[in-house]
Amino acid sequence: MKKRQEKNEYCKGERRRAVIAMLIALCALMLFATFTGCNSGSENGPTGNTVIITPENGNNGSPVTGYIHDASSDPAVTPDNGNASDPTQVPVTPIPVTQAPATQGSDDPNLPLKGLKICVDPGHQGASMSEKEPCAPWGPEANSSVNNTVMKAKATAGTTGVSTGKTEFAVNLEIALKLRDALESKGATVIMSRTDNDSRISNRDRAILANENGCDLTFNIHCNGAENHSISGIEIYVRGAGDNTEEYARRSKNEAALGQKLLDKLCAYTGANKRNVNKSDNYTGINWRDHATFIIECGFMSNPEEDVKLGSPEYQEKLAQAILAFVLEDYKG
Repeated sequence: MKKRQEKNEYCKGERRRAVIAMLIALCALMLFATFTGCNSGSENGPTGNTVIITPENGNNGSPVTGYIHDASSDPAVTPDNGNASDPTQVPVTPIPVTQAPATQGSDDPNLPLKGLKICVDPGHQGASMSEKEPCAPWGPEANSSVNNTVMKAKATAGTTGVSTGKTEFAVNLEIALKLRDALESKGATVIMSRTDNDSRISNRDRAILANENGCDLTFNIHCNGAENHSISGIEIYVRGAGDNTEEYARRSKNEAALGQKLLDKLCAYTGANKRNVNKSDNYTGINWRDHATFIIECGFMSNPEEDVKLGSPEYQEKLAQAILAFVLEDYKG
């Protein structure tokens, strides 16, 4: 009897130990499932890096665990991939961006040239300045033909119209003032090298004036002359070889391309004969400037018909509007 009771007690103990072992195993399994389910990276749980948000960094409450969204794993959202009905997955159409001139930053559509500085330089003047000045800033080691040892007259009076008898310096100023008004009407800041015919300012000083005012480009307004009175038309001069550096060559190439667009505009607006865009090192006003510079020979005062046109306010306005159109449509800074 005693042995039977001891055997029963032993069996009960074994069963209790087995039950306890099963309970321990079950608890362990549940804990494991809970842990792996919260970190599975499934579509029901957040993925990516985590960040701890504390009261010091803007949560204003108890520390919680947040997530940094990694958008690199998101599917592309397009109108036909089934996400359009989800307000958080609205298809986005990229907006084309047009690169505006670097110096133009106006939000006013009526002032598209605001922020652009332009020097308008009416060529020549009433008082000639026969004193000499260096034609270029670089030395003979950079350019043996044109350099700072080559001296040119500071300023001259220019030519005279064969039909009108008007002086070139006066016509240049008339065109330049119309150009100033046209550019300013669109928001540009205009630096005038002179506003009357009595000024005394050399070609180099005109260039330095533009440089010191931070001008983006210069229009140097001139009229032409030739012994052959049948010659007519517009031509443009831009910088040439200069100091023979790669940077100068790049600028020369760029300004020549822009000069062609400017010439196209001028001839389209006026109906004038289209001549050439010429690269040259012979102009003090180009050589000393540190920005895009265009000498515009607006026509030949030695041609009887063209001389009359050049003296006409209506024709001068066409020239001004053509240059304005170039700045608005072709110049990119």
